Amino acid sequence: MTRGPAAEASTAGEEVGSTEFSGAELTGGLNGWSTTASPDLGVAEMVLLDGPLGIVSKAMDERDTSLMMPSGTALGATWNLDLVTEIGELIGQQGLERGVSAILGPNLNLPRSPLTGRGFEMFSEDPYLTGVLGAAWVNGLQSQGVGSCTKHVVANDTETERRRMNSKVDPVSLRETYLRPFEATVRQANPWMLMMAYNRVNGTHCSQHGELIGILKDEWKYDGVVVSDWYGVDSTVAAARAGLDLEMPGPATFLGTRFADAVAEGTVPESRLHDAVKRVTRLAERTGRRTGWHAPVPARLRTPSEQRDLLARAAAESFVLLENRDEVLPLNPSTLRTLAIVGPNATKPCFQGGTFATVRPEGELVTPLEALRSAFGPDVEVLYEPGTRSSSPQPLTEIGSTTPDGTPGVLLEILPPASAETEEILYREVRQASSFVWFGPVPGLGAGVPGRARITARLRLSAAGRWQLGAGGTGLTSLRVDGKGVLDVPPPAPDDVMGVVARAETQQVVLDLPAGDIEVVVEMAFEPGRVQAITAVAAPESTHDPLEKAVDLAARADAVVVIVGDEQSSSRESADRTTAALEPSADRLVEAVANVNPETVVVVNASRAVLLPWADKVKALLMAWFPGQEFGRALASVLTGNAAPTGRLPVTFPQRNEDIPGWGTSLDADLTLDYSAGEPIGYRHFQASRQAPRYPFGYGLGYSRFEVLEAAVAAADPRVSGPEEGVSGVAAHVILSNSGDTPGRDVVQIYGRADGEPESRLMGFAAVHLEPGQQREVQIAVDPFGFRRWNTATSSWTVPKGDWELRVARHAADPGILCRIRL
Repeated sequence: MTRGPAAEASTAGEEVGSTEFSGAELTGGLNGWSTTASPDLGVAEMVLLDGPLGIVSKAMDERDTSLMMPSGTALGATWNLDLVTEIGELIGQQGLERGVSAILGPNLNLPRSPLTGRGFEMFSEDPYLTGVLGAAWVNGLQSQGVGSCTKHVVANDTETERRRMNSKVDPVSLRETYLRPFEATVRQANPWMLMMAYNRVNGTHCSQHGELIGILKDEWKYDGVVVSDWYGVDSTVAAARAGLDLEMPGPATFLGTRFADAVAEGTVPESRLHDAVKRVTRLAERTGRRTGWHAPVPARLRTPSEQRDLLARAAAESFVLLENRDEVLPLNPSTLRTLAIVGPNATKPCFQGGTFATVRPEGELVTPLEALRSAFGPDVEVLYEPGTRSSSPQPLTEIGSTTPDGTPGVLLEILPPASAETEEILYREVRQASSFVWFGPVPGLGAGVPGRARITARLRLSAAGRWQLGAGGTGLTSLRVDGKGVLDVPPPAPDDVMGVVARAETQQVVLDLPAGDIEVVVEMAFEPGRVQAITAVAAPESTHDPLEKAVDLAARADAVVVIVGDEQSSSRESADRTTAALEPSADRLVEAVANVNPETVVVVNASRAVLLPWADKVKALLMAWFPGQEFGRALASVLTGNAAPTGRLPVTFPQRNEDIPGWGTSLDADLTLDYSAGEPIGYRHFQASRQAPRYPFGYGLGYSRFEVLEAAVAAADPRVSGPEEGVSGVAAHVILSNSGDTPGRDVVQIYGRADGEPESRLMGFAAVHLEPGQQREVQIAVDPFGFRRWNTATSSWTVPKGDWELRVARHAADPGILCRIRL
């Protein structure tokens, strides 16, 4: 931040404290996306929009678009700090162009299990890798003058009953695993905001958890804003005394002027209010939203073509090659006459999970099928069959809906409540979506009043058939077909309204419909509330199995690329999965195609660890995650050899569900999840249980061959500057070779443990690019914090003395080269 002439005379703290209780309004939001202004303190409103996959529309409007970034897991798979910084810069530029002060991201929680519904937002199962990637993303974002609201502190890694559940975490796991990414990011990047999670930790809601917030502010010396998750506060005194600075969204229910009232009543110290106001004011200074202060000059602004090139490069670097038997990849067009593309994700790729943070992609979207047809050109016949059908109903607009007058889309209307005894239309608009959310004011009606929302759509059916129709919302919702009521959906339970909104939850009915035009009307009657939502979906029930056509095509092709994976509803906010498997139809398709064509390449478009029971039966297997909107071009580039897959797994892939850490555990009757049943998580779980994963953490192939020839640890003068700071001055010297025929990039990893510890932990890594035949010596710094251990007896950090084993390896299960140091 820079300071203008009007601000030269005093500091934020001095100005904030100049008037008793001044600025209390800053501690409560204005609406669903903005903070409240304070004219007395020269602080303007600040727009906070959701991320981290892109900029989410403040009005949840499908017409507000943004570039779609690779998901957290995809970025984690790059193991490339510079690239992740560039992605942070790009989303920061998008924020600048939209007048955004802070973006809600990154998500530094850990996917304790592949079942975690929101795991696609998270970088990795490893706290060290998550922390350094998070810091890189934040540094890139904030270099543009847009703040990061890093989320969610802490242990917010299950979506089931997330607003009420209690994460029971022992102090060692809490400190060494779950808080670790946040600590690293605070120390290395200092995000301007930290968001507290919905859940409870050891019995106390995070937004009202004085011990947790004390760790942030007192131990880590964090100087930014500590904000609630949206609607994540339920007590003025508890939140204020714990150290919460800002309640979102607005209008505030517990902080804001009520914060000042609590101070006046003596239930909250005045110093606590001054601290909160000072921190929100500091955010305004950092983002240039305070009179006399200016945001930093953006570090780098990219042209539209440079933006798309960056997204394509990031996608390609995220792809992890898990199998490449007989070096079938890259595909050689000169050896192919017919290439079969099968699988639903070839034409409907999945870019994101189902969350409030749904991003509407900006600009042109090229599907994998379109990109592959373009890449192979006219000399190779590229044919396509889906092979499966969608497992869930789709938005009405995706199946060709029109308004009653024939305009493509749906008709959205807002009406007074039925009790008003009038059908006056207060708001009417043609929209290209069939799911709508309003935080605060409802169009044409305002905020805090009852009303009705109505979606009307016409479907033209070419033939009679059986259809699945669905409806849902935040109030009593009805579904009518050609004027006849066919479904009534009760309002959600009051404590799950946000979950219903996040999941766009619906109930369905199956109907036999005639050919011709069918009118579908979904109407939702709502009471006053802070958020309203309505959703309408539909899908035809297929009368034939698309598998047969896909298998016939595969059998006569020279090679097959199968593209399968998740749908957007497969990974969802406010819901967890029950299995790590793909849809059964996807597994069935891969098995059937591999049985008839030995030259089968499989691309998995799912941003989580998945079960791959057919992995040994296919020639090549590429993990593509949710790679952003340049998926198609990046995939074509990698499959044809114009780029190489250089990603490494940021999560461990199990052989079966039963191998997942904590499998079979769930919330108890008190909604408590005992973390001890699943500790340690990730690759450390597989080390402790001596189970072999399908693919280990850190694993990945390329189009070349790498080998670690020599490794040694240099620790002539390891420095323990203080147990809380760990050990500095330790580094590994590694000689890496590329014995292949093509240039490539490898990731050398260091895993360490103290003498007597059963599992090792990632303590450093380096990504190295080598030309064919090249050798290079690389120095890899060992993370100082990796030497720390939490001592529960003294409630402090300690560094175990004695021998330490440092293993230089290419993945977590690689025996590698063992080195030892003594502390």
